[in-house]
Amino acid sequence: MKIPGAPSETPSETLSDERLMDDVSAVLRAEADVVFTDERLARQHAHILRRIEEETRPGQVIAFPNAQPTRPALRARPGMRWVAGAAAAGLLIGVAAGHLAHDLPGGIRAIPSAAIASGSLQPTLQAVSTTMSEEEFLGQMEIAIETTGGSALRPLDDLTPLVWEIAAQ
Repeated sequence: MKIPGAPSETPSETLSDERLMDDVSAVLRAEADVVFTDERLARQHAHILRRIEEETRPGQVIAFPNAQPTRPALRARPGMRWVAGAAAAGLLIGVAAGHLAHDLPGGIRAIPSAAIASGSLQPTLQAVSTTMSEEEFLGQMEIAIETTGGSALRPLDDLTPLVWEIAAQ
Protein backbone atom coordinates (compact mmCIF):
# COMPACT_ATOMS: atom_id res chain seq x y z
CA MET A 1 0.00 0.00 0.00
CA LYS A 2 1.41 3.33 -1.01
CA ILE A 3 1.21 6.15 1.50
CA PRO A 4 1.06 9.65 -0.01
CA GLY A 5 4.32 11.47 0.50
CA ALA A 6 6.23 8.24 1.27
CA PRO A 7 9.11 7.24 -0.98
CA SER A 8 8.09 4.84 -3.76
CA GLU A 9 8.68 1.13 -3.12
CA THR A 10 11.23 -0.85 -4.99
CA PRO A 11 10.28 -4.10 -6.76
CA SER A 12 11.93 -6.12 -4.02
CA GLU A 13 9.76 -4.41 -1.35
CA THR A 14 6.63 -5.14 -3.39
CA LEU A 15 7.58 -8.83 -3.61
CA SER A 16 8.21 -8.99 0.14
CA ASP A 17 4.75 -7.51 0.82
CA GLU A 18 3.16 -10.10 -1.45
CA ARG A 19 5.08 -12.90 0.27
CA LEU A 20 3.96 -11.58 3.65
CA MET A 21 0.30 -11.63 2.55
CA ASP A 22 0.69 -15.16 1.17
CA ASP A 23 2.27 -16.34 4.44
CA VAL A 24 -0.52 -14.79 6.54
CA SER A 25 -3.13 -16.40 4.29
CA ALA A 26 -1.48 -19.82 4.58
CA VAL A 27 -1.28 -19.60 8.40
CA LEU A 28 -4.96 -18.64 8.65
CA ARG A 29 -6.00 -21.51 6.35
CA ALA A 30 -4.03 -23.96 8.47
CA GLU A 31 -5.70 -22.68 11.66
CA ALA A 32 -9.15 -22.97 10.04
CA ASP A 33 -8.38 -26.54 8.92
CA VAL A 34 -7.46 -27.45 12.52
CA VAL A 35 -10.73 -26.05 13.89
CA PHE A 36 -12.96 -27.25 11.02
CA THR A 37 -11.85 -30.82 10.49
CA ASP A 38 -13.10 -32.98 7.64
CA GLU A 39 -15.30 -35.09 9.93
CA ARG A 40 -16.84 -31.96 11.52
CA LEU A 41 -17.67 -30.59 8.04
CA ALA A 42 -19.12 -34.02 7.06
CA ARG A 43 -21.34 -34.05 10.21
CA GLN A 44 -22.56 -30.51 9.44
CA HIS A 45 -23.30 -31.49 5.84
CA ALA A 46 -25.21 -34.64 6.97
CA HIS A 47 -27.20 -32.59 9.50
CA ILE A 48 -28.23 -30.09 6.82
CA LEU A 49 -29.31 -32.89 4.43
CA ARG A 50 -31.30 -34.61 7.22
CA ARG A 51 -33.19 -31.37 7.99
CA ILE A 52 -33.99 -30.94 4.30
CA GLU A 53 -35.35 -34.54 4.10
CA GLU A 54 -37.45 -34.06 7.26
CA GLU A 55 -39.06 -31.08 5.72
CA THR A 56 -41.20 -33.09 3.27
CA ARG A 57 -43.73 -30.52 2.28
CA PRO A 58 -43.19 -28.94 -1.12
CA GLY A 59 -42.02 -25.39 -1.47
CA GLN A 60 -44.59 -22.66 -1.45
CA VAL A 61 -44.88 -19.53 -3.49
CA ILE A 62 -45.30 -16.60 -1.19
CA ALA A 63 -48.27 -14.48 -2.21
CA PHE A 64 -47.42 -10.82 -2.32
CA PRO A 65 -50.01 -8.16 -1.58
CA ASN A 66 -51.89 -6.51 -4.40
CA ALA A 67 -49.91 -4.23 -6.64
CA GLN A 68 -51.87 -1.26 -5.34
CA PRO A 69 -50.67 -0.19 -1.93
CA THR A 70 -53.40 -0.03 0.64
CA ARG A 71 -53.84 3.46 1.98
CA PRO A 72 -56.00 4.31 4.92
CA ALA A 73 -59.38 5.55 3.79
CA LEU A 74 -59.67 9.30 3.93
CA ARG A 75 -62.26 10.34 6.40
CA ALA A 76 -64.88 12.65 5.01
CA ARG A 77 -64.76 15.91 6.90
CA PRO A 78 -67.93 17.88 6.22
CA GLY A 79 -66.40 21.08 7.58
CA MET A 80 -63.72 21.08 4.90
CA ARG A 81 -66.33 20.51 2.21
CA TRP A 82 -68.30 23.50 3.42
CA VAL A 83 -65.21 25.69 3.39
CA ALA A 84 -64.33 24.60 -0.15
CA GLY A 85 -67.91 25.14 -1.30
CA ALA A 86 -68.04 28.60 0.27
CA ALA A 87 -64.74 29.58 -1.38
CA ALA A 88 -65.97 28.44 -4.80
CA ALA A 89 -69.28 30.27 -4.34
CA GLY A 90 -67.47 33.45 -3.25
CA LEU A 91 -65.27 33.29 -6.33
CA LEU A 92 -68.26 32.89 -8.65
CA ILE A 93 -70.16 35.70 -6.95
CA GLY A 94 -67.13 38.00 -7.16
CA VAL A 95 -66.65 37.33 -10.88
CA ALA A 96 -70.35 37.85 -11.59
CA ALA A 97 -70.45 41.07 -9.54
CA GLY A 98 -67.41 42.39 -11.37
CA HIS A 99 -69.06 41.85 -14.73
CA LEU A 100 -72.38 43.31 -13.59
CA ALA A 101 -70.77 46.40 -12.03
CA HIS A 102 -69.76 47.62 -15.49
CA ASP A 103 -73.36 47.43 -16.71
CA LEU A 104 -74.83 49.60 -13.95
CA PRO A 105 -75.61 53.25 -14.73
CA GLY A 106 -72.85 55.49 -13.47
CA GLY A 107 -70.44 52.54 -13.32
CA ILE A 108 -67.03 52.40 -14.94
CA ARG A 109 -67.31 53.09 -18.64
CA ALA A 110 -65.34 50.65 -20.73
CA ILE A 111 -63.57 51.82 -23.84
CA PRO A 112 -64.06 49.59 -26.85
CA SER A 113 -60.80 47.84 -27.71
CA ALA A 114 -61.19 48.83 -31.39
CA ALA A 115 -61.08 52.50 -30.38
CA ILE A 116 -57.91 51.91 -28.38
CA ALA A 117 -56.24 50.01 -31.22
CA SER A 118 -57.09 52.61 -33.86
CA GLY A 119 -55.92 55.48 -31.65
CA SER A 120 -59.11 57.42 -32.33
CA LEU A 121 -59.36 58.49 -28.70
CA GLN A 122 -58.25 62.04 -28.29
CA PRO A 123 -57.81 63.46 -24.84
CA THR A 124 -60.53 65.94 -24.09
CA LEU A 125 -59.81 68.89 -21.89
CA GLN A 126 -62.57 69.98 -19.61
CA ALA A 127 -62.86 73.49 -18.29
CA VAL A 128 -62.73 73.54 -14.52
CA SER A 129 -64.20 76.36 -12.57
CA THR A 130 -61.60 77.73 -10.18
CA THR A 131 -63.98 80.25 -8.64
CA MET A 132 -65.15 77.73 -6.02
CA SER A 133 -63.45 78.25 -2.70
CA GLU A 134 -62.24 75.46 -0.50
CA GLU A 135 -65.08 76.05 1.94
CA GLU A 136 -67.70 75.74 -0.81
CA PHE A 137 -66.06 72.58 -2.11
CA LEU A 138 -65.99 70.95 1.36
CA GLY A 139 -69.60 72.01 1.95
CA GLN A 140 -70.69 70.34 -1.27
CA MET A 141 -68.77 67.21 -0.25
CA GLU A 142 -70.61 67.09 3.09
CA ILE A 143 -73.95 67.48 1.36
CA ALA A 144 -73.03 64.71 -1.09
CA ILE A 145 -71.99 62.37 1.69
CA GLU A 146 -75.11 63.03 3.78
CA THR A 147 -77.57 62.57 0.92
CA THR A 148 -78.57 59.11 -0.17
CA GLY A 149 -78.52 59.64 -3.93
CA GLY A 150 -75.48 59.40 -6.16
CA SER A 151 -76.58 62.38 -8.21
CA ALA A 152 -74.96 64.71 -5.68
CA LEU A 153 -71.58 63.18 -6.50
CA ARG A 154 -72.00 63.72 -10.26
CA PRO A 155 -70.26 67.17 -10.23
CA LEU A 156 -67.29 65.67 -8.43
CA ASP A 157 -67.21 62.85 -10.98
CA ASP A 158 -67.19 65.40 -13.79
CA LEU A 159 -64.20 67.16 -12.19
CA THR A 160 -62.22 63.93 -11.81
CA PRO A 161 -60.11 63.02 -14.87
CA LEU A 162 -60.58 59.51 -16.24
CA VAL A 163 -57.70 57.05 -16.23
CA TRP A 164 -57.57 56.59 -20.00
CA GLU A 165 -57.56 60.32 -20.53
CA ILE A 166 -54.48 60.65 -18.34
CA ALA A 167 -52.82 57.62 -19.95
CA ALA A 168 -53.40 59.01 -23.45
CA GLN A 169 -51.56 62.24 -22.65
